[in-house]
This record gives sequence, C-alpha cells and structure tokens, in this order.
Amino acid sequence: MAQNIVAKVKDSIDKMPPLSPVVHKIIIVANDVTSSAQHLTDVIQLDPVLTAKVIRMVNSAYFGLPQEIKSLKQAVVMLGINTIKNVALSSALMGKIALKKGAIDAEEFWKHSIGVAVASKLIAQRLSIDKKLLEEFFIAGLIHDIGKVLLNNFFLDEMKQIIEISQTKGGLIIDIEKNILGLSHEEIGIAIGKKWNFENNLLYAVGKHHIPIMKGDSAIYSMIVHIADVFVKVSKVGFSGNYVIDPIDESIWQILNVNEEIIFETLSTLNNEIQKAKLFLQ
Repeated sequence: MAQNIVAKVKDSIDKMPPLSPVVHKIIIVANDVTSSAQHLTDVIQLDPVLTAKVIRMVNSAYFGLPQEIKSLKQAVVMLGINTIKNVALSSALMGKIALKKGAIDAEEFWKHSIGVAVASKLIAQRLSIDKKLLEEFFIAGLIHDIGKVLLNNFFLDEMKQIIEISQTKGGLIIDIEKNILGLSHEEIGIAIGKKWNFENNLLYAVGKHHIPIMKGDSAIYSMIVHIADVFVKVSKVGFSGNYVIDPIDESIWQILNVNEEIIFETLSTLNNEIQKAKLFLQ
C-alpha cells in the first residue's frame, strides 16, 4: 500500500502547475551580482499582476516605509534587489498553494505558517544575519510545511490518521507519516521544491526542519526554521496537524550561540508582527 501511495504522491507532484517563468527569471536576475535595480524591475514588470502585488506589499505595514512607493523601480531601490525578489517569490508561491477543506483547518494552518515565517525572520535578525537575507528566512518559514498541503489535499484519510496518532500516542510527525504513507511531508516538500527550482536554502528549510542539518552553507536555514517551528507551537499560534513539540538538540543552541531565554525575548513581538505579515496571504 505504501508503494502505491508513494507513486500517487509522485504523480500528484508531476501534475502540479509550474511556477511562472517570470519567477525563475526573477531568481536568476537577483542572484546575478552584475544585476541592477533596472534589470529586476524589467523582469517583474513582465507580469502585471505580480507587479501590482509587489507594490501593494511594499506599501504595507509589514515594511513600515516612511513614504508611499509608487513604482516598482522605487521599491527595488528602497528595499534592495534581494528583498523584492523574495516579496515577488512569496506572492507567486501563495498563488499556487491552496489548502483544500480536509484534515487540517486552512485558517489554522496558515496562522502557523505565518507564525513560523515571522519567527524565522526575527531569529535571523537577532543572530545579526545579513539584512539582505532576512526576507528569505521569512519565506523559508512560510513554506516549511508545503508538503502537508499535498497530503491534506490528496490523502485525507491517511492525514486524519496521522493527526490522531500524533494526538494520542505522540512521536515525531515525520516518523508517523513514514509508517503510514512510506514518506514524510518533508520529503514531499523537497520534491515540490525541486519541481519549482527552489534554491538549497529553501530546500533545507522545507526538508530538514524537524531534524535539522547542522553543517553546510544552508544549515542555518534548517536550524532557524526548526527553532521557529517549535516556539510557534509552544506559543499555540495556529495548528498544522502536529500535536508534538519537537525537542531542540543542545548542539543547535551551541552552534547558534543562543538559548531558550534569548529566543523567548526575541519573539516577544511575534503576535504584532504576525498581524502585519498577514498581507502575504491575501
């Protein structure tokens, strides 16, 4: 049965619509050190709907800019190429990810996702990570449970069983999923991410946020999203189908040079920041 489910998952992923070619062009331009604000503006403007969304988001309370931004070029100049790349990417992703009515309540799921997104960014900020990368941590948190969307939409009975076991017996959610389905939402998330040409940073966040990778260039995304996920669960912000709060390995605290007290202090503004960030779901 598990083999049949794995085959069905692969088939479901194959049938998922690709991201807009404009999104891939945005990523290429943003990652090219020779690119200018004009280069990025020219690419985003190929998609008028995306252009309007980016300008609307830039003018939201989330960014809190002192003046209204009226053009895309102005937005790129004010916030930088990398930030606008991530705003555009998050807009495009949210247009592709729809949680159907099923085992997980959509509103609670997205509350949790937004919570992890905001918490990931706040933690990255506390660790003095380059400001240009902060929005990438936001996106990493926002999409960390993307694999659960497919499970909820296509494997309703199995997802209900997974949630019930999580509530009554406990254990790592990825272990429960593997026992029932033959694979976890992390593995599904990686497959979706590869289809959509995610960079390694996002693949690490999507695919290794329960048992984080602690070495390598992208390991920081895995560890920060893991901590953010745990603390958002502790704070009871939303619900993503997992009743168990994962333990945080002592090695992670040592590598990042933080502790629980510091993280609680860092996330003291979590609820206020979540209210600002809800625009990403519109």
